[in-house]
Amino acid sequence: MKRHYVFAITAPVFWSLAGVVVKSLEQATEWQINFYRCLSLTLFVAAVTLIRYRRSTFAVLRMGGLKTIISGALLSGAMLCNVVALKYTTVAVAVFVMAAAPILAALLGRLFLGEEVRARVWVSIVLAILGIGIMVGGRLQIGDTLGVAVAILGIVFFGIYAVSLRVGKNVDMTPAVFFGGAIGTAVSFSVSIGTGVGLVIPWIEAMWCTLLGVVQLGLGSVLFALAAQGVPAVQLTLFALGEPLLAPLWVWLMLDDLPTMTTLIGGAVLFAALALQVSASRK
Repeated sequence: MKRHYVFAITAPVFWSLAGVVVKSLEQATEWQINFYRCLSLTLFVAAVTLIRYRRSTFAVLRMGGLKTIISGALLSGAMLCNVVALKYTTVAVAVFVMAAAPILAALLGRLFLGEEVRARVWVSIVLAILGIGIMVGGRLQIGDTLGVAVAILGIVFFGIYAVSLRVGKNVDMTPAVFFGGAIGTAVSFSVSIGTGVGLVIPWIEAMWCTLLGVVQLGLGSVLFALAAQGVPAVQLTLFALGEPLLAPLWVWLMLDDLPTMTTLIGGAVLFAALALQVSASRK
């Protein structure tokens, strides 16, 4: 049981590394980063699935059917938006906005699955909108506004993805991550080639992008899935908040990029919204 809590604590640490890595890459575009990140994630998940299921791997992939492919497409949208947002705004703003995804998932669960949404969750939704508004209010430059818009699109993708996982809860939805990586690879490949940028980047940056897929996304997701076997869902939500808490810290320590006061205030309001949601789920 203790190891499950270790997994739950460690997974968000890996997730939080995306911002500092993306910001440190000087030549790779957001779509080149997405290509190498998604490709390495796809290969990593494929290897883990083969080790786990061996000869039953293709049967598991087929069992999920269209549900896993749709979920994978939604997940790929969230992953692609994550990197694009990090490229166009600060890490703090991007991760704070994307931290609101669980709140949107609760609302979508009410709309599409008929799940009860308590009064505290409605209040958390209002607080989340307020927090994002505070962060955006003082950052009206084109780049920052685009980054926030893409981050919001990312939480829409992730919120619908979370609902799709509940719809497919009777089957193993792990293949959705594989399909997400594969679709993300195809999309980022098409954009990179179609815009004439290509896929050639310095080998050291390609290595860092690959590590994002294997370590930051792949290993982090595997550890979190293992943690779910022994850690209650409400506590998992709390542990997952380690990502938006740590991501700006790494950027500050390694790149000397300190968040603005409005970003911190907006982030604090968002965390208050998340705390309300978690407390509501305890009832």
